[in-house]
Amino acid sequence: MDTRFTVEESNLICIFAGESRSDVIKDIERALPYLEDTDMLELSGRVIGKLRDMADEEFERLELTEAE
Repeated sequence: MDTRFTVEESNLICIFAGESRSDVIKDIERALPYLEDTDMLELSGRVIGKLRDMADEEFERLELTEAE
């Protein structure tokens, strides 16, 4: 499977960069109760869904860089 992330999704993953895919998912989930912006909630939900659908090996191959 070749999961594609938008620039916004990649940036969110970079913010919560962790040792593993499951760490990133947990960190984003911990932040959800503090998000008041509906767009950020939607973005976070999409990212969590994509991360859950991918394998650890695919996550490890990701080359994520924050866009400015």
